[in-house]
Amino acid sequence: MQTTTVVPAARRATRTEVADRAWIVAVVVGINALVIAGMWLRHGGIANAQGPGAVATATGQLTGLFGAYAVLIELLLMSRIGWIERYLGLDRMAVWHRWNGFAAVWLLVAHTVFITLGYAASNRASFLGQTGDFIRHYPDVLMAYFALGMFIAIAATSVRLARRELRRETWHLVHLYAYLAVALGFAHQLAVGSDFVTDRAARVYWIALYVVVAAALIGWRAVRPIALNLEHRLRVESVVPEAPGVVSIHVSGRRLDRLGAQPGQFFLWRFLTKDGWYKAHPFSLSAPPTRDSMRFTVKNLGDETARMQQVRPGTRLFAEGPYGTFTAARRTRREVLLIAAGIGITPLRALVEAIPARRGEVMLLYRIVHPRDAIFEDELRELARSRGIVVHIIPGSEIGDDNTDLLSVPSLRAGVPRIASRDCYICGPPSFVDALRRRLERLGVPRRNIHFERFEF
Repeated sequence: MQTTTVVPAARRATRTEVADRAWIVAVVVGINALVIAGMWLRHGGIANAQGPGAVATATGQLTGLFGAYAVLIELLLMSRIGWIERYLGLDRMAVWHRWNGFAAVWLLVAHTVFITLGYAASNRASFLGQTGDFIRHYPDVLMAYFALGMFIAIAATSVRLARRELRRETWHLVHLYAYLAVALGFAHQLAVGSDFVTDRAARVYWIALYVVVAAALIGWRAVRPIALNLEHRLRVESVVPEAPGVVSIHVSGRRLDRLGAQPGQFFLWRFLTKDGWYKAHPFSLSAPPTRDSMRFTVKNLGDETARMQQVRPGTRLFAEGPYGTFTAARRTRREVLLIAAGIGITPLRALVEAIPARRGEVMLLYRIVHPRDAIFEDELRELARSRGIVVHIIPGSEIGDDNTDLLSVPSLRAGVPRIASRDCYICGPPSFVDALRRRLERLGVPRRNIHFERFEF
């Protein structure tokens, strides 16, 4: 373990209280779900279901309504609305996005199965026979089958094992089909949905939900980024090697201080070249932004990251952001522990410069495989000297046991004073982040004081 000598910082640390307000969002979501269920009951629900297959059909209607509602929630979570990210926290949103997405797919599958069973019983047909009848004679239902297939494909590629095997570009392209699937599903609802056909109030309500979500997507994913780039006119200023296979890309632009970007946040970057303009790459800022410059750092992981390292100065950039809540604003304690693995050092390198502290109040643990892999080593030494932080650079395997790992529970307990009373920031590969979260909880760090960001691509 390597320790850098530090001197006291001039500024005193501050405390920021971050309230847990997720329950408010849950209440809003729940109220809308109750309204949807209430309209279904007003149309008959199961209580008035009579005849062969009526109960299955009514159940299919309810699961379809809830499935469509879950899809709209998923689109809102994808819309990158800045105040929602700040309100909930990106790590919580990621969990909601994942499980709500799977719930939406299962609800839509259940809708398809129950509706088919209900109609099959009513028509005295088999399940497969009724499916064939839907496809041959109901064009709007055929659209719904295509939409369901797209949603299943999106869910399948979202499983962590599949994501590891797919290139990011392929994964992103598959997920773009969500918009087409929603359009097809909405057309299906308009054509045969009981809420649309028989109830004007329900029809207005559902159309309003779709309009609100569409406006959020267009505003935050299209209009706002276009306006941002027209104003700031970003270009690659220089490409600087940092370590074997790692470069920092320095970006210049106009009035970048107006972006409101904070250390720890990230942008989606597009290089405006012939084969790069349509590929968005998420990279965190690796230094605090200034009035006329920003910096992000790229590790060569093959494919696009290798080509990005050869980008020429002067290349125009299109950026979306800033995104994320992995910032100093989440700090609630005077003392802070930062833990990074590999390229996960990039947001923490920016964060460490943004957190004012006295001697020993901020500690950075930086795990690398080999000493030559250290990124920003000279910068970290200088920041330690000038700002009063403690830096430990720890070569070794990514995850070990309590006897061999210098980031094990015993090592952390012995090496980090008052660890249970610190805010802890973790960034690195998913397995590393998950292991460190469990270890910090074993050491008594409250979950609300563990802030993390995974580098999955």
